[in-house]
Amino acid sequence: MERRNAEGYHDPTAYGGMRMAEQKAEKETETVKMVYKNGRMELCIHEFFPCRLAVARKVFPLIRRFAKEDDREKLKQFLRIKAREHSGKVKAFSEKAESLTAKSEEWHFYRRKAREEQIIYNQCVKNLKLLENGGKRE
Repeated sequence: MERRNAEGYHDPTAYGGMRMAEQKAEKETETVKMVYKNGRMELCIHEFFPCRLAVARKVFPLIRRFAKEDDREKLKQFLRIKAREHSGKVKAFSEKAESLTAKSEEWHFYRRKAREEQIIYNQCVKNLKLLENGGKRE
């Protein structure tokens, strides 16, 4: 986007307004909206998910019941991408740790990073399962 208006003059106010409108439009596509009898809820996908199991068991039945189909699909797609991303990081950190001498400081660092990524990967997978079967336990 240009910082200049149609006549070619520098126009920071219009530029700022357009940037804010674009950012708001981007944020709207990144939310799951639910409207129910006594209220509504919007969850920012990039900030809220993947979530812990206790929270997921409460929120996914609401999402399945009150969110639109395209919002549910958008969330599924996001969780699948995140799961792949973190799976790759787990593999990379594990391979790096294996190439180092055991029990060294770097080895501990890469093992810890691999465990952190594994936790996030597990959350993504569990969130996907709960989203697909409505938060019910298997």
